[in-house]
Amino acid sequence: MHFHLPKPLHGWREFAGEVGIIVIGVLIALAAEQLVEEWQWHRKVDVVRKALMGELVNDRARWEVDMIAARCANREIDKLDQWAQAGGTGPPPAGVSVNPGDFFWMHSANWTLATGSQTLDHFPINEQLALASLYDGVTHRQVDIITASDLGQRVDGLMPVATDDQGRRELRVALGTLKMRIAALTSNDAYMRRHFDAVGVRPDRNDFSADIHNLA
Repeated sequence: MHFHLPKPLHGWREFAGEVGIIVIGVLIALAAEQLVEEWQWHRKVDVVRKALMGELVNDRARWEVDMIAARCANREIDKLDQWAQAGGTGPPPAGVSVNPGDFFWMHSANWTLATGSQTLDHFPINEQLALASLYDGVTHRQVDIITASDLGQRVDGLMPVATDDQGRRELRVALGTLKMRIAALTSNDAYMRRHFDAVGVRPDRNDFSADIHNLA
């Protein structure tokens, strides 16, 4: 029994050419789809990178202002501590105010949004690592700033009642704890600056410059 394959209407050569055209068309379509997808990811990466850089230039400016505020707070703490150690004779030093609540908090909302998407996967790995290290530092410094703010409020609450030995002892303990927390912040200044530099971030105060008073 013999089987005969049906012949294409225009011959095998023409048939192979038609199949080749179809294959080439499919490959072109797939390549075009890939190019469109890559372009879309490139666009998303640009948007996310711009959002992160906008957040970080503001964070660096806030950090640098906080370092100035920390030095000012330390001077005020020393004056108050000397006053309390000397027996608190007379009113507290004129013009002295310890208010770490004036520290500027830093932001990481854009980073949180970015890590919840797939966009960061399309960043170069070195850039991903640099950004992750920097934002880890921002998160830890934020904890120190919040703690310092809480301690500053405690100092404010103790100052009016530092009228006897017990009150002054409590005030000095609070001042010492606050100073240690501020030292934790300032000791990380070089670390933060190094990691800001690693991603090419320069400070931009435009977001809060109107809120700065008597700071360089």
